[in-house]
Amino acid sequence: MCYRMCMPSSALTYRTQLLLSDDLHRRLRETAEERGISMGALLREAAEEKLAGVHDTRARAISKLLAAEPMPVEDWQVMKKQMIEDRYAKLLRLADGD
Repeated sequence: MCYRMCMPSSALTYRTQLLLSDDLHRRLRETAEERGISMGALLREAAEEKLAGVHDTRARAISKLLAAEPMPVEDWQVMKKQMIEDRYAKLLRLADGD
């Protein structure tokens, strides 16, 4: 990542306060020192990488679903009616306190 050089301080508009354990704070401080960057830069990199991973995971899941073979449905109207009846039955049970 290029946060050291690429992100001007004017692009940083929000301040966040975190409570960290002693161990996590020590590890972050040591890692930032080893890399020659601030703890803030290290935390921003970690957040970006984590969120990119979440996005990639979701994108792969969506691609997998879209690539899957379609499921055969013999009669959509019958299936739709059953789904609606099942949903209403569940709502009625919840309303009755079951």
